[in-house]
Amino acid sequence: MEKDISILAKIAYVDKILDEFEDELGDLPKAINSQEVVVSEKKDRITETEGILNDIKVFVSTAKSTLVALKEKEDKLSQQQFLVRNNKEFDAISTEIKSLKSEHEKLSVKMRTEGIKEGNLLSILDDQKKELEDAIERLAEVHRQYDELTEEQSEDVQNYNKIRKQLRTKINDTLYDRYAVIRARIPDAAVQVKRGSCQGCYRQIPSQLIVDMRNQLDRIFQCENCGRILIPDWVEFDEDDLLADKTED
Repeated sequence: MEKDISILAKIAYVDKILDEFEDELGDLPKAINSQEVVVSEKKDRITETEGILNDIKVFVSTAKSTLVALKEKEDKLSQQQFLVRNNKEFDAISTEIKSLKSEHEKLSVKMRTEGIKEGNLLSILDDQKKELEDAIERLAEVHRQYDELTEEQSEDVQNYNKIRKQLRTKINDTLYDRYAVIRARIPDAAVQVKRGSCQGCYRQIPSQLIVDMRNQLDRIFQCENCGRILIPDWVEFDEDDLLADKTED
């Protein structure tokens, strides 16, 4: 199976070619990149909210069991009070019962608070999901406008756009989202490593990092200076192969 970094290298290559047509396409390419970041950020917010909600559910489940155990223990001690032989034992049990009631009350209050928090978060989550749907629709609309314009362009541009769409379906979402975030501020978000240097900022890459890139083929590396994703020197492809793959599809 082709590695994600190899697919990303092809996407970066295609993006570089398509960037040359950006003036003809106006601001739509940038709008797509920006909207992809918006979609990614909204997904992250949903994931964060769902994580908090899951924590609340775990707490409530545990708290319910604890409350039952506290009540059972309190009832048992209340029955023992009738069997005590002196006031000292009675007072000791009374103190323990009081402590159990206090703990029960505190936990009950915390459960009610978490219940209110859960309700608020569920409402927020609904809003976040609606915002994500709107963001995705907006992204689709921008893509539609983009597609309409590219249909008027040369056959080569149309071919590269189709290639990019095909490549997008093959790459890991997390890596692509990272690439999209970087590309929103740096057009060449993924660059080749040549002669031990990042081809984005031309800073020398530490020798140990070069070794790691050659030995850890599934790991994604970024330039420590500029933040661009680094494409190892072992990643190679031919432009004609890209066009051939498109033609075969």
